[in-house]
Amino acid sequence: MIIRKFEYLDTEEIIEIWYNVSVLAHSFISKEVWDSYKSELRNKYLPAAETWVAEESGNLIGFISLLENFIGALFVIPTKQGKGVGTKLTELAKQEKEHLNVGVYNKNIDAKRFYIKSGFTYLGEEVQQETGELVINMIFE
Repeated sequence: MIIRKFEYLDTEEIIEIWYNVSVLAHSFISKEVWDSYKSELRNKYLPAAETWVAEESGNLIGFISLLENFIGALFVIPTKQGKGVGTKLTELAKQEKEHLNVGVYNKNIDAKRFYIKSGFTYLGEEVQQETGELVINMIFE
């Protein structure tokens, strides 16, 4: 596995990973919500974010996107989850930034466990306006 900076040609593969993993990991949010975010991800979010991709045998297997010190996205394809890909991407982000913040859906138990295991601590919580879901805000210092 190699980790490298995002390139424009990675865009559609990243969107596919993001969408497929979002639908699986966030089954409590309708598929239509994720469909509606594709264009924003492609045209607004990815161009503004600092993104690194994990690649294996020429295929993307995961990515992390930062907006300043905020982890806006950390997604790994299901067959590679639990194999250190997310940890390596997070470690890279920790090296790049003095501290990191992340928001995790309260119902996404696996993601909460991952960030706690990665040294993140509870900061607060809020209800996300777009989905009505409770988001747990965490920080790594």
